[in-house]
Amino acid sequence: MEKKDIIEFFDRCAPTWDAEMVKSDTIIGKILDNAEVGPGMDILDVACGTGVMFDYYLQRGVASVTGIDIAPKMAEIAKEKYAGEEKVQVICGDVEEYAFDRKFDRIVVYNAFPHFPYPKRLIKTLAGLLKADGRLTVAHGMSREAIDNHHSGVASKVSNGLMTAEELKRIFDAHFDVEAVISNRFMYQVSGVKRDVLAHSHGGSVHSHGGLTHCHAFTDAAHDHTPKENAAPLEELLAMMKYLVSHNDAHAQEVADLAGELMTAGKDAAYDEIMDAVSDFDMINAKLAAILEKLTAEDME
Repeated sequence: MEKKDIIEFFDRCAPTWDAEMVKSDTIIGKILDNAEVGPGMDILDVACGTGVMFDYYLQRGVASVTGIDIAPKMAEIAKEKYAGEEKVQVICGDVEEYAFDRKFDRIVVYNAFPHFPYPKRLIKTLAGLLKADGRLTVAHGMSREAIDNHHSGVASKVSNGLMTAEELKRIFDAHFDVEAVISNRFMYQVSGVKRDVLAHSHGGSVHSHGGLTHCHAFTDAAHDHTPKENAAPLEELLAMMKYLVSHNDAHAQEVADLAGELMTAGKDAAYDEIMDAVSDFDMINAKLAAILEKLTAEDME
């Protein structure tokens, strides 16, 4: 899938885009509720098209809406529609390359995600465009099956197909604390809050490691997993698991952060492979954390 083909395709679609648009106010409202879009926020609408979502943001009292679309004719129509709206700015450009002069409270990718050739690179880029505690939402106003069926015709050459919501969550996990994963016959959405990569906190103490700062949970065992003298086997196991969970989490995040340098060096394939491994590792660590929580609760009874 080439970006030039994507531009040409959507430029052809632009003149009739609004007339052919099918959308549900109820579903879009639910998507924006889950995204926690509200008053005073700066919004970035990625692949904004003709500005289909702009009115929905404005109705919620946001401070600003910045729409960006790679297709010139789509962006041109959006600019014309909102020429008199001071809160709206429309940019014709590639979100992965454009030099923004600000960061955003919320970023929304609505009905567009399958048209991005490199999903992991896109998610990483968007994470960097968010303010601290900002939220990214990828959403569609219909089911995954309906989206794939819609794209199976003339749009097949400009669509990767929509991955499952769980697959997308795994990509999000490298940069976000995911709070919404929805895929049903009405809608599709994954939404998460940006994780602070310099102080990734899980309620524990802070320590410095290799130039980065991490916050580890379970402060009583964060740096010492040596069991007490004459400790029972369960106590020894819990101490070791506390150590593993806290340190695994921090070091997996370090790997994810440093892997970004591979992308900068043009090694996209290596970056994708590492992030796949980190996502798998995070899932395993989450299972360990759940087991630890259960064992700790049972031990306290």
